[in-house]
Amino acid sequence: MAVPQEGSPFSIPSELFVSNQLYIGQELSHEEFLHLKDLQEQHLCRMQAMTYLARREHTAFELKVKLQRKSFSPHCIQNVLDVLKEENLLSEMRYARQYIESRQRKNPEGRALMAQRLASKGVEREAAERALDELYSEEQIIDYVQRAYALAVKKMGKDKARMALSRKGFSSYEVRLGLESLM
Repeated sequence: MAVPQEGSPFSIPSELFVSNQLYIGQELSHEEFLHLKDLQEQHLCRMQAMTYLARREHTAFELKVKLQRKSFSPHCIQNVLDVLKEENLLSEMRYARQYIESRQRKNPEGRALMAQRLASKGVEREAAERALDELYSEEQIIDYVQRAYALAVKKMGKDKARMALSRKGFSSYEVRLGLESLM
């Protein structure tokens, strides 16, 4: 515990205690105390971020919002996000790939709609474009269109299935490409 002369005490994780070569009963200057409090906040912020990342991939934007809700300071959050990116524990590209693959398994959509979805999730534009380029090859587009068409035919019949593909974000070129091989 760090106990100030005025204000509230706070707990110090043992690794911070050891790494800062502190000892029990040590007197700290005001600057040392504030530095230790900052380190403690960064440690807690990182632990919370790691808890979120252990559940699933996140964008930096999503993590930032969640950590703000936990009342971490903007400076602390940004430092933690920067370190997590450097350590490749937070990756926009990895998030974008997993998001696209998950959506395509359940309900295939065109590149345009997927780009909008990624933008709404806060994925950085460059990472989104790279993931889209990787997961929207001509062969994959054909597969996505055919699967989306089969689902649309089951739901609404052949007459309306083609129109449903455009609402799913497939361009007319993609629709033609995907449906040519079916006929």
